[in-house]
Amino acid sequence: MRCGVGDYCWNLAQALAANPKIKVGILTSVDSAKPDNTGGAEIFPVIKKWGFSELIAAMKIIRNWPADIVHIQSPTQGYKNGFLPWILPMTSFLLGKKVIETWHEGYSRRNAPQLLLKSIVPSRLVFVRPDYKETLHPLLRWALWKKSTIFIQNASSIPQVNLNAEEIKTLKSKYLKGQKRLIVFFGFVYPHKGVEFLFEIADPHVDQIVIAGQLGAEEDYQRKIIKYAWTAPWAGKVTITGFLPGSDVGALLAVADAVVFPFRNGAGAWNTSIHGAVLNGAFVMTTSLTQHGYDNKRNIYFTKINDIQEMKSALTTYAGKRRGYNVDIDNDQWQQIAKQHYLLYEKVLAESR
Repeated sequence: MRCGVGDYCWNLAQALAANPKIKVGILTSVDSAKPDNTGGAEIFPVIKKWGFSELIAAMKIIRNWPADIVHIQSPTQGYKNGFLPWILPMTSFLLGKKVIETWHEGYSRRNAPQLLLKSIVPSRLVFVRPDYKETLHPLLRWALWKKSTIFIQNASSIPQVNLNAEEIKTLKSKYLKGQKRLIVFFGFVYPHKGVEFLFEIADPHVDQIVIAGQLGAEEDYQRKIIKYAWTAPWAGKVTITGFLPGSDVGALLAVADAVVFPFRNGAGAWNTSIHGAVLNGAFVMTTSLTQHGYDNKRNIYFTKINDIQEMKSALTTYAGKRRGYNVDIDNDQWQQIAKQHYLLYEKVLAESR
C-alpha cells in the first residue's frame, strides 16, 4: 500500500517468507495492490474498512489460519482512523495467539484510551526508533511499563537500482530539462516534511526540483506547494510526479545530484526514505536534532532544523557527490532485519513452551 509502514510490512514479510522455517500470512485491505510476486507469503485482502464492523472478518483469519504469532504493525495510513487496529492485539491474545507489536510512531495524549487497549495485552514491542521512549509523550510512558521491548533497525523500502553510463545520461537529461543540477524530494508531501523549504534552499538559476510523491490531504498545503512550483522564479523548473513505483524512484535517486529532506522535526534511523537515498548512492541532506555535519560513510549532511543558510551552503559543497561502495550498506539489509525478527519469534515461542 502507498505508505511507508505499508512498504515496511511488505519488505519484512518477503524477507521472512524466504526462510523455509517460517510461514507468513498478511492480513490487509481489500484494495491493496495485487503483487506480481508474493514472495512466498499468503495474502488475505479481506478488510473493507479498519473499523469495528470488520472485527469478525479479522477474527476468522486469525483463528483459522495456523499462526503461532500475530505481529501487528501500527500506525499506518491504510488504517485511516479505524478502531480495529487498537483492539486487534487483545483480540489475537484472546484467540490464543502470541502477540508482537511494532510501534513505528509516537502517540498523542488524545490517543490514551486507545493506547490502553494496546498496552494492557501481554505482548512484546518492537521499535524502529532507537530512542522511542523519549519520543513518546511523558504522560503516555506508562504504556511501556513492564513491557519487553527491542529496537530493530529500519531499512530502505526502495530497491537499489544500478544504471550504466548511458542510462544515467538519458534519465538525468529527461528530468533536468535544461537545468544543471537535479534536486529531489520523495515521499508524501506533508507540512512536517518541510517541502516548501526546497524552494528556498535550491537555486532557480541552476536547479531543477523533482518532487516524487503524492501531495498530502491538507488542501492549504497542497495549494502552497503548487503555487511555489507554478510561479516565478520556479515556473517550469519543478516536476511533481505523483506516486512512482519503487524501481522508478530508485532510478531517480541514482541520477540525483542531491536528495533533500528538510524535515521540521529532524530525521533519524527510522526514516526509510533516507535509507533508500543512501542505498542508491545519492548525496542526502536532511535535518537532525542529534547529529550535525557530513557523514562520509553514508554521504549525508545533517543540518540544524530550519537553518536555510546552512542547507544552501551544504548543497553548494556536496551536490553531485556519490557514495562509494560500503559492505555495511550494499547488502541485503532486510535479511538481517528478518533474522532479528526470527530470533525474537523463537524466543517468544520458547518461553511459552
